Amino acid sequence: MTATFEQAARSWTEHLRAGGSTPWSQWVVTGADDQVTVPPGWTAPGAAQLEFVRRAAALTEHGFPAGLADLVFGRSGPARGLAHLPLGWPGTMTPRPFGPPRTDPADVPGHELVRVGVGALTELLLRSPGQEPGEWRVRRRLLTRDPSFELAGAPVTVAAVRRALAVAGHVEGGHAPRVVLLAEPFDAGLAQVWSARAQRGAPARWRGFVARTAHRQGLPPSIDLPGLAGSWAPRVGRENVHVLVAPGSGATAARLAAEVLGLSLRNRLHGRRAPDAGPRVLDLTPAAVDVVRRVNAVLAVRATEQQQARATRTLSSLLVGVHGSPRDPLTVPRPFQDWARERGAWITDELRRGGYAVHGNLDRIVPAFEGVPVHPDRDTVLRLVLTACVRLASTGERLRTKERER
Repeated sequence: MTATFEQAARSWTEHLRAGGSTPWSQWVVTGADDQVTVPPGWTAPGAAQLEFVRRAAALTEHGFPAGLADLVFGRSGPARGLAHLPLGWPGTMTPRPFGPPRTDPADVPGHELVRVGVGALTELLLRSPGQEPGEWRVRRRLLTRDPSFELAGAPVTVAAVRRALAVAGHVEGGHAPRVVLLAEPFDAGLAQVWSARAQRGAPARWRGFVARTAHRQGLPPSIDLPGLAGSWAPRVGRENVHVLVAPGSGATAARLAAEVLGLSLRNRLHGRRAPDAGPRVLDLTPAAVDVVRRVNAVLAVRATEQQQARATRTLSSLLVGVHGSPRDPLTVPRPFQDWARERGAWITDELRRGGYAVHGNLDRIVPAFEGVPVHPDRDTVLRLVLTACVRLASTGERLRTKERER
């Protein structure tokens, strides 16, 4: 006996709820159960919700987290997008007299799956204990023999260098410091500003952020290197302002900054505890920043300021190092590339005229553009949302199990 549509949909829904990942088109041929009982009035979840759960289940290696399927099945995606897409038989999607068409889950656009996932991810973050957003602090010792120094420039690079130095026992501050300005290619520095702002709760898309920056008269302070150098020079002397053109790696930038400052990166804490929290600005891939800013848009209307800060920190920490290198390149969209090139050239010329000590090639500040993506990879964004949902749901399940065992 052949299963009815309702029986096939019901049995597939239960298959996915239990952690199965068989595609709908395959299920209706080989897995549909004609003995399953369909509760009166039951309707299948939307095609987008079903497909998101199926893909999430395919990522799990140690069991699908209980409750994730029901969380996704019971929600629509936030913000604007397609209406609830009803499930339909593969290959025979007859038009409906009204409402959205019946849809094979395999045909749901990726951006709709991201939208569904962001809604579930936001809910999981709000349920999670989360991480406090406060930054670790290490005080400079009063009687230290270390030279006084200050760091400024591209925010992600500065955060990485600051932490590497702090772990080795070197902390900013002191009288008449030597100042190291960490410079990146202009487009990379701008992407770091976007990342830092997303990690502080901003919901801006990359293109919109670039457009707004291009139409402003000034630059974000952290990448306005001539402005930074000009503000420090009268206070510490032009000879104590150093421009370090970072080579694209946080570890290498830390090593070169230590050389400029005459410091060692060997641990000199002599038994004192090194900071165990990460830097305030984490080194995220462009796709990870895009996930964070999408969630920020929902948190802005769902959470208090404190809840949002904790959730954003938790998500950022979860996404570090997942699906790609943090230094994956990202450049500005094509309509803004002439502006970015001009800004990079202006920064380079101003720093040369300023007579500051330069370490590295200033010409690297002018962006190259060739072969560099102009927006975060959408497929990677979806994989990150799926991964984050599975990890958060699994963590919540383990915490609840521990609570029950106490």
